[in-house]
Amino acid sequence: MFLKKHILFSLFFLFFVEASFGSIPKTVIIDVSKHTQTDTAKIETLSPSKEKEDKTFSDTQLKYKQTIAAEKGMFARFLEWLAEKLFGNAGFDNVITARQIIIWTIIIGAMALLIWLLARSDLASLIKPKPKATAFNFIDVIEDLDKINFEEKIKTALADSDFRLATRWHYLKILFLMDKGKLIEFASYKTNIDYRYELKSKKHQHAFIRLSYIYEYVWYGKFIIGITDYKLKETEFADFEKELNV
Repeated sequence: MFLKKHILFSLFFLFFVEASFGSIPKTVIIDVSKHTQTDTAKIETLSPSKEKEDKTFSDTQLKYKQTIAAEKGMFARFLEWLAEKLFGNAGFDNVITARQIIIWTIIIGAMALLIWLLARSDLASLIKPKPKATAFNFIDVIEDLDKINFEEKIKTALADSDFRLATRWHYLKILFLMDKGKLIEFASYKTNIDYRYELKSKKHQHAFIRLSYIYEYVWYGKFIIGITDYKLKETEFADFEKELNV
């Protein structure tokens, strides 16, 4: 009895489902090729005439790309001129080389000018102190040796009985004659020792050392000498002047 009820319930349920949802749809295959339409219309390509194309593209308002030649400046023309003078042509490499030559010339000239200005200014004393006037140099003599009348200087000193000063003028005179004879190079800051090392002529070395000793003894030692001692020393200076033969 129970089984019979169960079977009836199942049949009733299946009937209800089929009535509610209908039958299960089947897969339908449609042949699309029978329904496709092909466009058989002809496409015609239109091209403008050559005359119309030339007229259109010749319009200046349509030319957006224009080549404008820049005018060369004066310096560029000068570089080309210099390159032609130096190298024979104004090629790119030659122009660059000419430009470098100008730059280095300006740099070297500026440095030389700066050094010259420093040498003339008071700043030079910070680098190289001015030599002091000592008994062994003639930094206090500001006159040009070529313009000094040594005989007149000696005569004036003797008139004042200043035999020390007369001896100094004698010594300066032989330095002037040695410089003139290319035996030494006179410089007011040099000392007697400088001239001794500078003098290479063995013929004159002994006499010059002797006269340097006399000058140092009389001038630096500040010894008072009389006319007799002066005459002896004057003779030695005169003999050395004859030996120089300048």
